[in-house]
Amino acid sequence: MDKGYVPERPKHVILASRTEEENAILRKKLLTLTESVKGGVRLTTTRPQATKLELAGQPDLVLFNFNDWNNDELDWVTGLRSEGYKRMIMILAKADAPTAVQNLQLLERVVYMEKPFEIRDLVGIAAKALKKGAVEQQIYRRFATEQSAIVEFGKGKNMIGSKVCNMSKTGAYIELNALQDVRVGENVKLRLELNDVSRTYVMPARVVWTSSSGSSGTGVGLHFTGPGDVKRHIFQV
Repeated sequence: MDKGYVPERPKHVILASRTEEENAILRKKLLTLTESVKGGVRLTTTRPQATKLELAGQPDLVLFNFNDWNNDELDWVTGLRSEGYKRMIMILAKADAPTAVQNLQLLERVVYMEKPFEIRDLVGIAAKALKKGAVEQQIYRRFATEQSAIVEFGKGKNMIGSKVCNMSKTGAYIELNALQDVRVGENVKLRLELNDVSRTYVMPARVVWTSSSGSSGTGVGLHFTGPGDVKRHIFQV
């Protein structure tokens, strides 16, 4: 081994749930996170009200796990910022107070995932937060689906079958039916056939992250880049 080689330190993630049982469940869901982040991940657990005591070690990510979300929980999040913590914060919760959720848009480096969510989404977003230090805010709920679709790569030169696992107003998570070299930042088109109306809709999108956790070996996170007919049809926007 090169004497000058210095291995990357594991990223430090704090899990903050109301009970140790909930922390244990969340830790289990994040087992594959270590495989997605170079240098690995070190998980430690605490209670939401004690997260300020863990800031001395400058964790790379604080992940709050709540059953409900209202202004009391919001105070814990803003309290970390008041203590000078500037790195990523993730929140897992059900949205009981829309105003509290909207207020998160005023905070930088905070991402909210509404329960229920897919484990692969949790791992994918957490991995992106650790790699890049920031994730674009998302407060739209993702809807689970098993819809078949076609993904166009290279302006239609390569078309790969896929399964849409979940979708929101802003994006989707898909699993490709065949191996494909997918680049983050690549522009693609998602062709989705809605059986209820016997029509095929096209959604322009950009690849924002990839994962090796898909059943085919390639999972892809997409961000919709245009208005798109399918978004108007499904979400009525």
